[in-house]
Amino acid sequence: MCGICGVVQVGGVPRQVLEQETLDRMTDIMRHRGPSDRGTYLADGVALGVRRLSIVDVAGGHQPVTNEDGSVWTVHNGELYNHLELRRGLESAGHRLRSRCDTEVIPHLYERDGDSFPARLRGMFGIAVWDERRRRLVLVRDRLGIKPLYYARHEDLLVFASELKSLLQSGLVERELDYDAIDAYLTLGYFPAPLTPLAGVRKLEPGHRLVIDDEIAVERYWAYPKPQPVEMTAEEASERVLAKLEESVRLRLMSDVPLGAMLSGGIDSSLVVALMARNMSEPVKTFSVGFREDSASELADARFVAEYFGTDHTELELSFLEDAVPLDDLVWHLDEPLADLSPLGFDALCRLAAEDVTVTLSGQGADELYGGYRKHRAAWALGALGHLPGPIVRGAARVGNFGPDVVRRTARTVRANGPAERLLAMSGDVDANRRRTLFRGPLAETDGTAATRAIAAYVDGLSGDPLAETLFLDGQLALPDLMLHYFDRTSMAHSLEVRVPFLDHELVELSASIPSRYKVRRWETKVVLRQLAGELLPPRVLAKPKVGFFVGAADEWLRTRLSVAMGERLLGHQLRCEDFLDRATLDRLVTDFLERRSDAPRARLLLSVLMLETWLSSYLERASMPPVAGTT
Repeated sequence: MCGICGVVQVGGVPRQVLEQETLDRMTDIMRHRGPSDRGTYLADGVALGVRRLSIVDVAGGHQPVTNEDGSVWTVHNGELYNHLELRRGLESAGHRLRSRCDTEVIPHLYERDGDSFPARLRGMFGIAVWDERRRRLVLVRDRLGIKPLYYARHEDLLVFASELKSLLQSGLVERELDYDAIDAYLTLGYFPAPLTPLAGVRKLEPGHRLVIDDEIAVERYWAYPKPQPVEMTAEEASERVLAKLEESVRLRLMSDVPLGAMLSGGIDSSLVVALMARNMSEPVKTFSVGFREDSASELADARFVAEYFGTDHTELELSFLEDAVPLDDLVWHLDEPLADLSPLGFDALCRLAAEDVTVTLSGQGADELYGGYRKHRAAWALGALGHLPGPIVRGAARVGNFGPDVVRRTARTVRANGPAERLLAMSGDVDANRRRTLFRGPLAETDGTAATRAIAAYVDGLSGDPLAETLFLDGQLALPDLMLHYFDRTSMAHSLEVRVPFLDHELVELSASIPSRYKVRRWETKVVLRQLAGELLPPRVLAKPKVGFFVGAADEWLRTRLSVAMGERLLGHQLRCEDFLDRATLDRLVTDFLERRSDAPRARLLLSVLMLETWLSSYLERASMPPVAGTT
């Protein structure tokens, strides 16, 4: 795992695009992503930088890497799990590779396959390939968006990096805010790609490449699979998923450094540990973290699973009031505001694991593939409602208009017109009334449809099955732009690589063929996983309800922070966000939440504002300052 960055000239007579000192700053502000090694390449028309976390071929895997004659250069963030197979094919075709590092196959693949080389890769990656002869750069992001890649245009230059803070270190990026993006963020709780908080910066979307020569072209090389259920029995479904999941886990055991697993005691992480245990010769190292204030702490469940599989288990119980990472530091690592407290727990877990291992496996992604959340139960129920007469459904929706927030939200979901409107009814935090009272200035001048447009970009050709549609949208929105975003940033803040076997693209493609009835059925979630896990896990794990970090403590954490130190940020002084949010309305919303009034906003809306204000007041200034050695 690494952090990459660079600048390339778009057409024209090649010239120096960056001073070495600036390239060093861009590179070294990501030291946390790669403390093992650093490398740069600077020539007319191009600058490349990389920080390396050594995982495979620790001694011989220095980057940037090149082909035999130095005409193709590569920097790479991630892991290629099929690199040995690719290497054999390249060597049989006459290519000479000098190391065992997975990155070295990339320039040779590019020589052989051109821009189609990403289709050969199985793994997680953000890649830059510089073709010296043709004066062109190819940027590539992996299919599921596990690894990040930002880019921005400045006159005849394009600047790119794994992290936004590296982009800002170039001095080539304006800090003008994107108010459409902020509208989408306040509605969804994250910035949907390609949007970012800054108007001039974009995220390369999963499954896309960016080709830069005399012009710039964004191209899709892989599409998230639409639901295409294939008729099969429940036994066939579980057999196919288990076989592909075990293959995925086995591939992700590739490492020359210590490796372990994150264990919550739930079905997803327990399945990963079970498959690791039967494919490893030594006990699996497992790690768990809990918070004393969290009534839903999973430490006891994780301990039970660890004992069942005989793992080398480490656990830690903390206090989120005393031990959680300061909010300014969390936002610094996240790069963008996110309205989710899970990163606080995941940061603590990564910090614990990094004391003993360099690589961990995680169960992330199973919920989005097989239906693990309450909204997936709701989507299943909507599908069931489709069999009721229309007047009954419409009447129930009208009655729901007069209940508390959760009832009104359910009513909006029932009467939603199409998958985009339905997802916003399930998950959105800003409706027309809230927008009218809270937004002001440049935010009030937006058309208010940014979140709708972000979702609508993916809805063409969907099946009409509410559950299948919701899973399909989750896999391209909340999964990469919220969950995988904080997975990458908080793990790399501690120089820890996290691998996600459920998000192997071949398993994702298989999952699209599994009928919805094997995902959610009569309120039971992840049906196919529970069936295949019956032979691998004890019944206690199968019966355990979905929890997740901070679920039992999120509201209380926010009330505590708003009433003490963080309260000063939203209530005590001039706010940066007052340029586009109405202060009187915001003060009233905070007070209603603290006093637990029945019409108080959901915690996530206030958390969205708190994280955004923290980003505006601390992140932007810090990201524009030269990095201090050893502190990133």
